[in-house]
Amino acid sequence: MKNSILLPLLALLISAPAESGFYRWVDANGKVHYGDKIPPKVAQNGHTKLNKNGTTKEKVASSEVRKANLLELQKEKERQKALKEAKKIRDIQEMHDTQLLSMFSTVEELENVYASKIELSDGSINVLKARHKKLSDKLEAVEARHERMVNPADKRKLGMKIEDMLDNLHIYQQAITENLIERGELEDRFEKDLKRFKELTIQNEKKKK
Repeated sequence: MKNSILLPLLALLISAPAESGFYRWVDANGKVHYGDKIPPKVAQNGHTKLNKNGTTKEKVASSEVRKANLLELQKEKERQKALKEAKKIRDIQEMHDTQLLSMFSTVEELENVYASKIELSDGSINVLKARHKKLSDKLEAVEARHERMVNPADKRKLGMKIEDMLDNLHIYQQAITENLIERGELEDRFEKDLKRFKELTIQNEKKKK
């Protein structure tokens, strides 16, 4: 049986030019074939490259196997990326936990610190709102005077002043908006830090027990 397979192979090896390649493949019926070229219709099914003495030089996987390997490699890359991201999140959380425990010894301390920060934020917002209101009232009066003016030169000069006041009002409004956003973020941090600090406190108490 072995001779019936090897003899055609040996004959092929002897008769083929020295620079030719040799291949072994199996068809859909399980029959083994040898040749110096791979038929196009079976090229994607996988085959074996042979040395001149008939031994295996390289095994070429089928296109389906290659696709499966590529998909598996991609999944592994995504898994490693997810693990790396998870570790990064854990490291950040661990660092933040350390900061919380080093900055505060009680819930009351944490609450007082954040209450002071929120109070300062509210103070800044109120100052900006007061300045915006004062300038807005002034602008209303200037615009009314501008409407009553007859002299073109004076009217143009006052119009330029109105434009400057409008620019300043826009700056104040933008500052108020930014401060309100920061205050909201401050409240979010307070709620998260308070919750996490309580969790860490409970964990530490359990460890002591």
